[in-house]
Amino acid sequence: MSNTFTSGSVGHADGTGTRGRAVDWDSLRRHLRGDLILPSDPRYAHARELAIGQFDAINPRAVAYCTTEQDVQAVIAFAQDKSLHTVPRSGGHSFGGYSTTEGVVLDVSRLNHVRIKGPNVVVGAGAQQVDVLNTLTPHGLVLAGGTCPTVCVGGFVQGGGVGWQTRKFGLASDRMVGATVVLANGHVVRASAEEHPDLFWALRGNGGGNYGVVTSYELKPVHVSTMVNYMVAWPWEAAKQLIEQWQPWAIGSPDDLAAYLIAMNPDAGTGPPQLFIYGAWYRGVEELDRHLDTLVGMVGVSPVHRMVAEKPVYDAIMEFYGCGELSTDQCHRVGYSPEAQMPRDNFYRTRNRMFGGPVPTPNVDRLLETFTESGRTGQFRMLYFETLGGAANGPARTDTAYVHRTTEMLTGYTVSLTNPDYTAEDAAACEEWLADGFRVLDRDSLRESYQNYMDPALPDWRQAYYAENYPRLVQIKRKYDPHRFFHFAQSIG
Repeated sequence: MSNTFTSGSVGHADGTGTRGRAVDWDSLRRHLRGDLILPSDPRYAHARELAIGQFDAINPRAVAYCTTEQDVQAVIAFAQDKSLHTVPRSGGHSFGGYSTTEGVVLDVSRLNHVRIKGPNVVVGAGAQQVDVLNTLTPHGLVLAGGTCPTVCVGGFVQGGGVGWQTRKFGLASDRMVGATVVLANGHVVRASAEEHPDLFWALRGNGGGNYGVVTSYELKPVHVSTMVNYMVAWPWEAAKQLIEQWQPWAIGSPDDLAAYLIAMNPDAGTGPPQLFIYGAWYRGVEELDRHLDTLVGMVGVSPVHRMVAEKPVYDAIMEFYGCGELSTDQCHRVGYSPEAQMPRDNFYRTRNRMFGGPVPTPNVDRLLETFTESGRTGQFRMLYFETLGGAANGPARTDTAYVHRTTEMLTGYTVSLTNPDYTAEDAAACEEWLADGFRVLDRDSLRESYQNYMDPALPDWRQAYYAENYPRLVQIKRKYDPHRFFHFAQSIG
């Protein structure tokens, strides 16, 4: 590692600085091509923010925007020398707030390159999904991506990466050819099937932030130029019938179908919830229409709205992002640029479980009862069902770190608060409602949860995220980060 910051051992830093000594930040700044933002900097208020406002009480001592691998090396060495807890951050969407710290935030959002390399795509860990989409679709390509435009590739891929293409084309992590990683000892390595294959195994499902700082991936793209979007809405009175009938319909559908069912109430203190299904289809419109007709007949209640449309894949995914009327530049979180218009969540929590088949009928009743109970004004509530399976279940459970290969359905509750001045009582009510919902979810589940939707209230997280793969993940952690320089509340090891 070519810098002047060295330490005798890689310590388990606590973020306070060695024995409380003052830190010479200028000595780090001189070794960076990127920016070092301190609390005295007018840019600090934005630099310290995650995508979710509930973690704003955490104030990093510094945010280092890295633009090169050498920047990453310099930050790691400096943090070790000063015993500063350091966490990597790409998009800042960790639901547990694990991409911030009172120490140093190592931000890779400026490592956002996207380039085609033969049959594959090389993408920086800090590339946001909307920018990847904009770059690749003129070439008839997309990456296996998720449902949020501002999530970065860095953490998304390491957690498995589910989205519109999962059933048809597989997880994002299953399409990884290789990754470039800066380790805790400062070495830059490539992880692939041929080089550091144990690390390559771990990166495909560990959840991120455990083994080093990934600076870029080489991924196999998906060749697709058009996509069929669909959305069908029912009256709330049909909720039970829809959930019971939609689940076997969706699970038994061809892998060309991406299917989601949403029960949503923008304000849980008022009005009936909304109920709809939506998703993508990689065949013709007429065939999807017939398939949807079958579902409508199974439900036995007429929809109140139905939309099926084939579109260029850029337009189709932008619509799903909620950016159908926005430009690429506008489809970023407010503060990213002068054009950005996507709002930031004030408070956002989600809890989920995975299922090997449909949620049993008795549990559907309990899920709906919990969804509507104790509604509070200012709470946005959602009960969601996401179909997995298909190509995602092709590999065996131990082929990669992503273990959930028997999952057909990801189901969970989400709650957010619309008032930026929410109270501690408001937040506590959200947590209580989620806890009630989780107890219902847990009854008939696989006792597994999706590691990209990290849940800080999950007591069995090692089993839930990793199951039988956890012991091997710990062994690999001891090899590549023996002193646990990279650690957080739910980190491996």
